[in-house]
Amino acid sequence: MYNYILNLTASPSAIAIIGGGFSGSLVAAHILRNATIPISIKLIERRTEIGKGVAYSTPVAGHLLNVPAGKMSAFADKPQHFLTWLHKNGYTDATASTFAPRQVYGEYIQAILNEAEANAPTHVSLERICDEAIAIETTSYNTRIELSSGKSLHVQKVVLALGNFPASLPQPIAALGNNHPYVKDAWSTDAISNLHPDDSILLVGTGLTMVDAVVALNQQGFRGKIHAVSRHGLTPQRHQATTYYPEYQDLATAPKTARGLLHLVRREIKTAAIYGYDWRAVIDAIRPLTQQLWQTLPLAEQKRFLRHVKAYWEVYRHRIAEEIAELLDSTLQSGQLNYYGGRIQSCQQVDNAIEVKICERRTQAEIVLQVNRIVNCTGSNCNYKRLENPLITSLQAQGLIRPHALSMGIDTAANGAVINAQGKVSDRLYTLGTPRKGDLWETTAVPEIRSQAAALAQELLKSLNPRSYAMERDWFALNPLSDFPKPAMLFRQLFDRESSTYTYLIADPQTKAAILVDPVLEQVERDLQVLQKLDLTLLYCLETHIHADHITGTAQLRQFTGCWSVLPDKTVPSDRYIADGEILQLGSVQIQAIATPGHTDSHMAYLVNGTHLLTGDALFIGGCGRTDFQNGNPGLLYDVVTQKLFTLPDDTWVFPGHDYQGRTVSTIGEEKRWNPRFLGRTRSQFIELMNNLNLPYPQKMSEAVPANKRGGKVLVRLDYQI
Repeated sequence: MYNYILNLTASPSAIAIIGGGFSGSLVAAHILRNATIPISIKLIERRTEIGKGVAYSTPVAGHLLNVPAGKMSAFADKPQHFLTWLHKNGYTDATASTFAPRQVYGEYIQAILNEAEANAPTHVSLERICDEAIAIETTSYNTRIELSSGKSLHVQKVVLALGNFPASLPQPIAALGNNHPYVKDAWSTDAISNLHPDDSILLVGTGLTMVDAVVALNQQGFRGKIHAVSRHGLTPQRHQATTYYPEYQDLATAPKTARGLLHLVRREIKTAAIYGYDWRAVIDAIRPLTQQLWQTLPLAEQKRFLRHVKAYWEVYRHRIAEEIAELLDSTLQSGQLNYYGGRIQSCQQVDNAIEVKICERRTQAEIVLQVNRIVNCTGSNCNYKRLENPLITSLQAQGLIRPHALSMGIDTAANGAVINAQGKVSDRLYTLGTPRKGDLWETTAVPEIRSQAAALAQELLKSLNPRSYAMERDWFALNPLSDFPKPAMLFRQLFDRESSTYTYLIADPQTKAAILVDPVLEQVERDLQVLQKLDLTLLYCLETHIHADHITGTAQLRQFTGCWSVLPDKTVPSDRYIADGEILQLGSVQIQAIATPGHTDSHMAYLVNGTHLLTGDALFIGGCGRTDFQNGNPGLLYDVVTQKLFTLPDDTWVFPGHDYQGRTVSTIGEEKRWNPRFLGRTRSQFIELMNNLNLPYPQKMSEAVPANKRGGKVLVRLDYQI
């Protein structure tokens, strides 16, 4: 009986997620699955496909996951989720040890998002925006996201799901100049295009990105020489079935130096080998504590780890599928692939090739190569101090983010909130994944990101409306509705889809006296059914103004119920007129009229019991009614909204006469902070804006306005045929 109490405990909020790859899509899915308050999610992705990101949108079928299917569930509490999905979608031969194609995993993420959207409640929406966020601005009341298309979004919370940025070039290669035709980034669409089958190619880096490049070259049928160079010349190790090895680290007693941790792991590997354990099991056993161990290291020791241990850790920690390893081995054995450990000393274009000089790591000997293409495979760039990205530049210029002292990612709080340049934890900007690398070290694999995404979604929901969220998830679950206090009024919000009009039913629960505000002719039968179901007596039909987009249902409702019509416009026939400040009384319910001309010259808003404001067309959620017909006046509308409505308490509920995006309710405080029609605009700027909207007239205007001036009576012309 009191379901509307739940609907009114929270107001709609907007969350922007910048980045529609794995991490951004998973945050959106968790919000869709768990939101109990009205939420609008804006998922912004510059790529045409949401859900796949760079890694999972690869066109190369041979690019496989680096982790077997049994460990790739997007949900930590459902470890078989990905494997089950594979079986349901035609991959019946897949097992827990299968290394699935990355393309398929991208489809899995898309399916998760689509399912979450399809099953979300009506008050939770997802908008996919194919655009690029280039700037974020915040004020005391507002967070605005500027898009490359020129559009802007006003939101309450922002998730920076930025993923990985393109790698930076080593200086000798960068000296060739920007956009050199022979130098490509590994993840650019033309990285290995237009190669002659017998050309030679240099891959800079010997990690996982290099592996992907070799696989793609092989699939393309490339027969030429492949050279791969990195400082250490280390290459990824292969996966191998292992036996579970127990945890051997304790946070309280673990070494607090990089050298101490390295020696401890090495000793454990030697000890484990005595009992028949593979080194992989020892490395895997440390995985659950990696982040905590990292955070116990002093900054100086973290830097020492990055200088001396990082290259070895990544080789043994991030392994590749057995079949990919076999491909690399065969390419190496055939002589097509060569690895080098050393530093690139110089690059110089010679005719149609590039001469590259490498100083070998161990011998210091000079190696000279002539190649037709250089592909940068050095991995992602997470040094935010040097990133050339408009959004990062904007955030840093305003001091909204603070690059981490390790030059990896940015400073964040434990809950994923961003820490600004002054050291203050933001209550609006959050992040996950790679941007947290400096704080967490291990933060880019599925197990870490899936946990962060789930926790961040819960954090966002609680922070948007902590009282409502806690009540609906906990208090309501423990207390029957019969224990609730009786409501002071009965309130229903009804919707007409064709005209996007809200009709409001208000009644005193004791006397059963009711009033309908802005009824719609086509919905009269619905309104009568609701009245009958709730055992209410309709006393009044109240209009906010003379509508141009629908015909009022007042005339028919008056015929069926005997109710009175109440209008703010004395030029229109009515049973009763209502003036500014006048109060309609329905038992314990008081409805106060507030004159709000501007949309039309006789417009009224209605304040119900001092808490619920029915704004008609004077004020919408994030907008306002037009002012270009029926004696509209933009200056007058600006005055009544800013000087009358915006002076009401911030927690006053705002119920508009229309909404075209599925939003149901707002507050005065929110509209003061977020409404783009009024935010930051002077009276003259508002007038200029409204005078230049150039909107088409409502489709039903020619029939609606005359009919509504007759109280909703529709004249029927009869054709007599002889």
